[in-house]
Amino acid sequence: MSPVMATVETAVDERAVPEGLADARILIADDDPLCRRLVAGVLRAQKFTNIEFAEGGLSAMEQVRRFRPDLLLLDMQMPDMSGLDVCRQIRAQPDFADAPILVQTATVDRKKMGELFAAGASDFLSKPINPSELIARVVVHLERWNSLRALRDYRERISREVEAARRMQVELLPDPITLQWAARTADLRIASYNRPSSELGGDLWGMLPISNGAFGIFLADFTGHGINAALNTFRLHALIHEYKALHHDPGALLSMLNERLVRLLRIGQFATFMYVVVDHRAGVLKFASAGAPPALLVQGMKGRARLCDSSGFPLGVERGVRYRTSRRKFPLGSLLLLFSDGLSEFPDADGKRIGDDGLLATLDTCGPALTPQEVIDRLCAAAGMTEGSPLPDDTTIVCIDRRAGHRPNDGLRDRATTQPVASSSCGGR
Repeated sequence: MSPVMATVETAVDERAVPEGLADARILIADDDPLCRRLVAGVLRAQKFTNIEFAEGGLSAMEQVRRFRPDLLLLDMQMPDMSGLDVCRQIRAQPDFADAPILVQTATVDRKKMGELFAAGASDFLSKPINPSELIARVVVHLERWNSLRALRDYRERISREVEAARRMQVELLPDPITLQWAARTADLRIASYNRPSSELGGDLWGMLPISNGAFGIFLADFTGHGINAALNTFRLHALIHEYKALHHDPGALLSMLNERLVRLLRIGQFATFMYVVVDHRAGVLKFASAGAPPALLVQGMKGRARLCDSSGFPLGVERGVRYRTSRRKFPLGSLLLLFSDGLSEFPDADGKRIGDDGLLATLDTCGPALTPQEVIDRLCAAAGMTEGSPLPDDTTIVCIDRRAGHRPNDGLRDRATTQPVASSSCGGR
């Protein structure tokens, strides 16, 4: 063993390298062969074995692409390409934007140090290299790099899972065929708007076919946002379809759903819920509410918009609650609007909220020539809600239109935005 290597081994701290770091890929870029041997000897004395070399800046760039190091030990003074230029070019590559680069330099000038870090260096080692300092800095930066990569892998996995859950949640919404069936069977038009405030939301709406062409519309709004709220929408969707025999009776359905959710939900979690049975042949609405925002109803061509009672305890809070079924006339020429409180409580640019009164006033300006999708668009505009505006709360709107003079064959229409949105509209015969 040479005197230089012996000195290296006795100078290095005898502490073992943390588990999982010894096989890290380390690239030493230096045009001085003796310096390369010295640094490699320090590293090998601490059981680092996966080491490659570059004899200059251009060679370092090639080795970075081929070897894909976990850490680069880079000399600042090389004849073909400066260490600063190497740093800049490495940082321009997305895969190495955060990989640790330890610069070896004899310069300690503050201005030069500023240029060094501005170019992308993670840390520096003063020449001549101190073996203990070299190992300490290499270990620290490798541990940080491993932690960063683990965090990125975790975030990417969570992102994929959240996206899968978001697609599943969108699949819970009524499909175009179901909407078209209801619209044509009942000779009416249906439009919807559903937009979560984040990747996943707690709003859910759906349509339930009932005998003789009648159908039910439900709109649920769970507390909170994100994964927990989304999981609760999956639970509720399954429960609703489990009690198919109660779909014709809003009060009975809500009473049963409440009993199940009380046992399933954690304390502090609950849902507001509105369920409406539309019987177009009898021209009647049957509905029950569990603390949901009141539905807006226009009865007949000359009717004015008014609120439908929305009293009732939210679902999942207390056992034994019995919900009452109410009835309203729904003749030809009528319009029904269901919405979650994300619409009525949306703060506009001035922080003002449209509220129920503002929605009523706006709905009174929506004549029968407007399609239900255009009615929804006008309500959103009146509330100050644009497609690009961030939402503090999940927002769902469903418009059911029996007004005369509608345009035939409206068909199915989807509207996409930069936000995760499921929005559709169906026309009647």
